[in-house]
Amino acid sequence: MVPRAAEVILSDAAEAALDTLRRSSDPAARSILRRVDYYQQRLLADCLDGEVIPCPLPRKAKALQARHGLLDNLYCCDLPGFWRLLYTVTRADGRPYVYVLEIVDHQAYDKWF
Repeated sequence: MVPRAAEVILSDAAEAALDTLRRSSDPAARSILRRVDYYQQRLLADCLDGEVIPCPLPRKAKALQARHGLLDNLYCCDLPGFWRLLYTVTRADGRPYVYVLEIVDHQAYDKWF
C-alpha cells in the first residue's frame, strides 16, 4: 500500500524560493514551478516518492539542520535546471504530512551534500 499524505506544507524558505521563481522572467523558472506543482500533487498520492537522503546528515548539512532542526528522514526530488526539492515526512494525528523544507539550486544543494 502506497502511503498517502494528508497535506503538503511549505516552509517559509520554500515559500520564499517559490516567490522568487514566480517573479522571474526566466523560462527555466517557469519549468521549475511546473515541476514543483507536479510534485506537490504526486507527494499527496505517494509521500515516499523522492530519493532518500540518509540520516544523520553529513557535517556539511549543519546549516540545513540549523534552519529546520534535527531531521529523522529526508527526501529529495530533482527539478529542472539541477534544482532540488527537499522534504521530510512527519506524522500528526496518525496521518503523514509532507513538509517541504527547501527548494534550492544546485549550488546551495552542493554546499550541504
